[in-house]
Amino acid sequence: METKIIKTGKSVNMIFANCVLVMLALLLIGGCEKIEVSSISVFSEQIPGSKNHGPNGTWWGYNQSKIVRYGSTVYMYVIENENIDNNPNPNATNPSKIAIYRKDGEGGWQKGASVNTSRPGNILIDSEGIVHLIVFEPTYTLPTENGSYGRLKHYWFPNCKTGDITSFQQEVIVDNDGFSQGETVNIRVGASIGADDLIAVSYGLNKSHIVRYKEKNGIKWWQESAGTALGSDYYYPYVVVTDFGISILAVQDDWVGPNLPNLYQKSRYFEKRSGSWTSSDIINLQTHSLAQTRPQLVDNSDIYQDAGKLINTIYLTKLNPSDKWLNSFIYATRSGNAWTNQTLTTTDEKTNWVRMIEVGGQMYYICTTWDKVYIKKGVSGEYQRLSVPKIEGIYPYLAAPRSGTKPSESYIDLLLLCGSSDSYPNAKNYYVRIAKSELAKL
Repeated sequence: METKIIKTGKSVNMIFANCVLVMLALLLIGGCEKIEVSSISVFSEQIPGSKNHGPNGTWWGYNQSKIVRYGSTVYMYVIENENIDNNPNPNATNPSKIAIYRKDGEGGWQKGASVNTSRPGNILIDSEGIVHLIVFEPTYTLPTENGSYGRLKHYWFPNCKTGDITSFQQEVIVDNDGFSQGETVNIRVGASIGADDLIAVSYGLNKSHIVRYKEKNGIKWWQESAGTALGSDYYYPYVVVTDFGISILAVQDDWVGPNLPNLYQKSRYFEKRSGSWTSSDIINLQTHSLAQTRPQLVDNSDIYQDAGKLINTIYLTKLNPSDKWLNSFIYATRSGNAWTNQTLTTTDEKTNWVRMIEVGGQMYYICTTWDKVYIKKGVSGEYQRLSVPKIEGIYPYLAAPRSGTKPSESYIDLLLLCGSSDSYPNAKNYYVRIAKSELAKL
């Protein structure tokens, strides 16, 4: 159909005015995104993921290591949880699987072995390029048991460098008899491997905090208490094996009753130095004016030992009186026994997570909102948005030194996992790779 334009002065003026209004509207819409898209070149591809959401989807366990690199090879894992389609309890009679994946260079993802689990675990890489999995395996068979009772196992893949991720060796770190012991290890396990190949795992249990550790070729897992009689359970531990020992950042997670939200109002730092453990609150908001009406005021976002051997942490607070989902992020560095705190600027949208990666002695921060990813250089730098596929409810996981990825690697490897329950069973998850040389553009 042909459109006729009547060329009168009044009509032309009206058309011009309408065009101006449309252009202004478009500019205003575009102006809602205040942060420019970075020119940093990003590689991304969709990866396999869990069919079902819930706490045994791959996305869950924000303190854990889920991706590592050794040279040209990247490893990750995926939780296969089709088993909960009909029975929501991933116990010993209905276990989920944790499957290891390998990607070499520009090749595709190769699937390897899968073993029983009920929750996400930790993947580590040692100094010789051997990949390790720390896995929680359910042991109780009662149909109503939700997979929280079980044993902790260590798997390693001695031939992974030749491409074989189907053959493995295994050992039990913490055992469970499957019928009378109850909880012997918590499902929210954190893990790290040091430059000297010391492997450490950490978990809260009965208001104490437990650490198990061994040399990768050692014959025994040693147990120590990082803290006892703490008055609260501290879960979701971020663990880093350091040059001086072990550091842990964990958050209060106290059960207060059925159908009530757990308390998240304290964050605690545990440190082993010169063979001895100390611990103290890094923040405690139990007496804050919002504490009586808002159970969740605090959480943790990352821990990192930098090139200068200082411990860097990021924790968040939820103290906006009118918006309980608005986070503020505090970057805290520890020198000796003293902490230096700085508030991290956030994006123009609600920020959910901030992770750290050090390149050439400079700290960079990767920040995620509900559906966008940003990066900035230094505490005072400006965020730039990374051009990555859009997913909702992003949970970001970096290949970091605390999981064995060497600082000398040429790439930043990042998993963007979907944490939005509305997206399942068709949720999309992505692997993202950035050449470190691209950071010069910031």
